[in-house]
Amino acid sequence: MLPRVEYSVTVPVPVDEAFKAFQDLGRLLHRGIYDEALWVEGKPWQVRSRLRYVTARPVRTTISAVVTSISPPRAVALLNHGLGITVEQNVSFTPDLKGGTRILMTMDFVGKSLELSASAVREMISFLTKDALDTVVALCRRPSSATG
Repeated sequence: MLPRVEYSVTVPVPVDEAFKAFQDLGRLLHRGIYDEALWVEGKPWQVRSRLRYVTARPVRTTISAVVTSISPPRAVALLNHGLGITVEQNVSFTPDLKGGTRILMTMDFVGKSLELSASAVREMISFLTKDALDTVVALCRRPSSATG
């Protein structure tokens, strides 16, 4: 079994809005964690489209990602590469009983980093996973919501 990091949140908006909020890469920027999050190839959020993330913390690095599948507004999967580690990222969006959305992200990873210990790799993946969904929560809780 691959090492896995799993994290979930519930947001007070319908699935469509939660999915749009997740797709807003701007939510990651200007907080001292990501210096860059941008599309480098293909149309955004299409299979085979490529993203580049540059993180400032917890470790300064560049992560290359490719969208491997997308089923709006229910699921998206990406393959991420950085620091000698490959991460399969799966994100699902399901309605909850209160009218909001539960978002679940799993990160299965393999590889060996020359820069970081195995525990530091897990800590970094955990940190970025939690940050990715916590920023969706923050965006969905703003008065204007994800729909602008």
